[in-house]
Amino acid sequence: MKHNIKNIWCGRGALGLSAFVLFLSGCNVESTAEDTGGVDDGMGGMTSSGEACPSGAVVVLTDYVSTQVALSDLSGQTQSASFLSTGSTETDGLAFALSGDVALPSARPMSGQIVLLDRFGTNVITWAESRSAEVTVQLPVGTGFESNPQDYLEVSETLALVSRWGQNSAPGSEDFDEGGDLLLIDLEEHEIVGNLLMPTADELPARPGPLALIGDEVIVTLDRIALDFSKTGEAMLAGVDLSGEGVLWEETLGGRKACGRATLSPDGSRFAVVCTGALTASGETESISQSALLLFDATERPLRELGTYEAQDLLGVPLQADVEFVLDGLVLLKTQTPWGREGNNQLFSLDLESGETHELLEASADADGSGKGLVYGGMMCAPECAEYCLMTDTDEGVLQRILVGTDGRLTVDTPVTVEDRVGLPPTSISPR
Repeated sequence: MKHNIKNIWCGRGALGLSAFVLFLSGCNVESTAEDTGGVDDGMGGMTSSGEACPSGAVVVLTDYVSTQVALSDLSGQTQSASFLSTGSTETDGLAFALSGDVALPSARPMSGQIVLLDRFGTNVITWAESRSAEVTVQLPVGTGFESNPQDYLEVSETLALVSRWGQNSAPGSEDFDEGGDLLLIDLEEHEIVGNLLMPTADELPARPGPLALIGDEVIVTLDRIALDFSKTGEAMLAGVDLSGEGVLWEETLGGRKACGRATLSPDGSRFAVVCTGALTASGETESISQSALLLFDATERPLRELGTYEAQDLLGVPLQADVEFVLDGLVLLKTQTPWGREGNNQLFSLDLESGETHELLEASADADGSGKGLVYGGMMCAPECAEYCLMTDTDEGVLQRILVGTDGRLTVDTPVTVEDRVGLPPTSISPR
């Protein structure tokens, strides 16, 4: 089932100001850069556990008005600078238009397709072929309200899950329009076939975000934020069976708020979750005591915590809710930095055995010496498959590259400019 993009973006009826801006930027405009097409990835390697290595990376570049999607190899070198963009026009018979709020799945899709999530104001999932750069299917996932899709996870050849952060205050007009749920997507017909409501507590919406496939279940992170954003509850993890039919368990992360994805270690024995703490509009945290890296056994249920690394004890500042395993016992972390305040974004490593940290990068300050906020974005490591970890850096407008030595030593290498025609900064990255 294919959906004409004009019916998604350009046929909305009455438009608010923000939607009107997206309408102008996304419909019937000329491309600001000629699209550079797809890439032939060829055969990749395998990990020791038998998993296929990523063939490369997908990079989103955006100023939150215009968006480009680029393809890079595992060392960060650009293969296609404008695989698709806001200005893309005819693609496999579809008038394709990206908004300025585009996200990537946190895990590589099993299908090998490039999948894009258009979030607030658009609520659309797009599938494209990496070799041809052809958009094959687009599916609206708003079902009558601002669903704000957060993550996409393929759990089989025929089923994908989409987490929807938005909550419908007046459901009942359309099928699957409650929000705060996981949508079930039939990958053969590319249509919504069901939804699974996420658990709530203390009358706070679930706010499901990142998804992780660990063993025979999907772990969903729940933000639990009030509709008017006046209150943030303790974060929760929920385990869902692979059919998407039920919640197997739920776990409140006592005292922790605003947490990220459950990230599995290379050997599959444990997973890490980083919590930032409830945030203000400027990016300040409610309390640093809410921020930590939590380490769990990946094989035991109920969950068994293996270790806690308090943000206060690491660099003395809150952490961004994002972590990447470089090795089984070594992770990359970033600091949470408020805009216009003291302090700059930092990238650092943490040895999980010794607790030692090592600063790798620090962003520059503004002209008046104030911090620029969150300029360090998405990270990607591919243990056993690539010698580099990559991170998007909007401060310098580059992909930062961290070389991983055979002895586990980390070295900051020469960064890469993803594209130099339009000049959009890279903000997120994901394996493909």
